[in-house]
Amino acid sequence: MKKILTAVLTLAMLAGAAGLATAQAKKVTVWCWDPNFNGYSMKQAAEVYNKAHPEVTIEIVDIPQQIESKIEAGLQAGGAGLPDIALFQDFQIERFIANYPGIFADLKAAGVDYSQFAAYKVGIMSEKGKVYGIPFDTGSTGLYLRSDYLKQAGVNPDNYLKELTWKDILALGKTVKAKINKSLIAYDSTDYQFLRMIVQSTGGQFFDAAGKLNLNTPAVKAGLQVLKDLNDAGVLYQTEGWNNWVSAFNNGDAAGMVSAVWLIGTLKSQPANAGKWMVAPTPRLEGVAGAQNASNWGGSSWYVFDKAKNKAAAIDFLKSVWASKDPASLGFYNTILKGAGAMGTYLPSRTGATYTASDEFFYKNQKVYADFAKWMEKVPAVRYTANFNAMGTALTASISKYLKGDLKTPDAVVADATTAYNQQVQ
Repeated sequence: MKKILTAVLTLAMLAGAAGLATAQAKKVTVWCWDPNFNGYSMKQAAEVYNKAHPEVTIEIVDIPQQIESKIEAGLQAGGAGLPDIALFQDFQIERFIANYPGIFADLKAAGVDYSQFAAYKVGIMSEKGKVYGIPFDTGSTGLYLRSDYLKQAGVNPDNYLKELTWKDILALGKTVKAKINKSLIAYDSTDYQFLRMIVQSTGGQFFDAAGKLNLNTPAVKAGLQVLKDLNDAGVLYQTEGWNNWVSAFNNGDAAGMVSAVWLIGTLKSQPANAGKWMVAPTPRLEGVAGAQNASNWGGSSWYVFDKAKNKAAAIDFLKSVWASKDPASLGFYNTILKGAGAMGTYLPSRTGATYTASDEFFYKNQKVYADFAKWMEKVPAVRYTANFNAMGTALTASISKYLKGDLKTPDAVVADATTAYNQQVQ
């Protein structure tokens, strides 16, 4: 009997050890693409999670280029080689949801409370009552202005730290140009994002409910007219490409630009400009219903593959850190904002010290993160669809013709871009 009892205890111990080994061997693999931004943020999240779950390894894999192409290759191979969690740019996700039904886990069914996230992030990851992603960073936008240039032009910067219209900006730009010969806004002519931000600020869309291109809208045409008016008045400082655009405002060739919260790190790379920059809300487009002093540029979110090897652990990890009011999770959001300039879209996190702090780099120690977080709540949602990239390519080319004078009216731009788009997607 004693031998039998010993054998039973031995088997139990072995089974327990085997179970422990299994738990310790559990690994959640994450794909993302920027070690200094989203990779850093996920590493911080893993550290928070591992304090309560040391048995789970969070492996973060840097995919520096063409992450979507690698994911599509894996999907076409039946899921071979795919991670448990992947980061997707927001404008890409509708294409994957449409083209690969059922590939993502429904995180709403898993208990994530989406009322706690910025609403504009949730819409694009939703389908027929299901919600697939965990929203990550915001691209909440604002109008960045050099306060020292405004002063040189005889303008009080304090008068522009408020909600403005594009008509106000046109008038301000004319004054600055006339007084100190500086264009107010740096503009990248190789990208249509400026117009896209204007259109999104109205809740306007580039596609109809059926996913068909529709540029013939009041928001698109009014936005095009704003661009033309700014350009013709010398308010736009035209550049080509990202690097030239950044150089234009960092070097002081332009007195400002419209961009997202994530640009702050780029501005701070020039410490000589400390105390000079200020940020106002995104200008509002007059005459278009639903227009707000808020818009968005960029942003990404985390998704769990439905057939992931460690799906349950992956979901628990994202819920426990990225969608939790636990003090450690809220502290995590402040950590990534301070360490990488990554502003999350989990609304309860905005009470942290980093969000509410004054920033000495900005004019009069502006609380820039608090401002961007406040504007984020007002950002209207926009549909991207599977053909968003094709639309952007067509529209960029047509806008360039418009600003050069080859196309004379917003209607002509709409017709030209629509023709080019149809040639791409047919």
